[in-house]
Amino acid sequence: MSGSGSALVPAVMPPSCVHASKGDPACVLVVHHTRGRKAGPQIPVTVVQCRTHHRAFTLYPLGHIPYGRLAVAPVTLDGQVVLSTESEPTAVERRSPAWRATQLGAAFAAIDDPTVKLTDRRWWATQTAEQLARSAALLGVHPGLSAPDAEAIAFRLELPRLVLRQAADAYVHARGRAARGRVLVGVLDQLGADACVLDRILAAGVYAGCWGTVTRWDRASRSARGQVFPGRGAPAG
Repeated sequence: MSGSGSALVPAVMPPSCVHASKGDPACVLVVHHTRGRKAGPQIPVTVVQCRTHHRAFTLYPLGHIPYGRLAVAPVTLDGQVVLSTESEPTAVERRSPAWRATQLGAAFAAIDDPTVKLTDRRWWATQTAEQLARSAALLGVHPGLSAPDAEAIAFRLELPRLVLRQAADAYVHARGRAARGRVLVGVLDQLGADACVLDRILAAGVYAGCWGTVTRWDRASRSARGQVFPGRGAPAG
């Protein structure tokens, strides 16, 4: 999806549907309808129908997933990394990605105000133990992950396994929500701000079971099927 002025329309109509296989006839895609969202970005999702395979699928704004109120990574609808403006970096530093405004923002909220009143609606979106646990699983530091699964997530995040192993140990021994949040923020800092950060988060989240298999299309893609991020049990690359 992309915005142009006040008009928000699908930016990318994929060249084929998610059900296409090599050797199939060319897909004939049409927009079946658009559907408004009650939460998250005020951009309708687009339901596309393939007349070749007689199947339908839904296009979400780039960086967003079904039932998600926030993006999974700090990117614009055109895929550009959004950098934080909360503090001025030093001469040797660069701005960090704006993770606070994403689904992983629970870690920052836990650090900032671990005693926030329950009457604050933001509590329910960001401060629950479930949100922190989900973030820990996505980042490969949850204590419930097996060693092979943690290894696979580290591979998808493109982080050294030792970094995540140390973070996982710190997460296990962290006392309280704020301490766990600091561990997660430390891992996010390791991810950097390159253009592939969304792809790495999508791949890790699929493997961790945070969301289903994702196919990403963008203007730069020349692939007929887009980039597919497979779930657990499938090769990572």
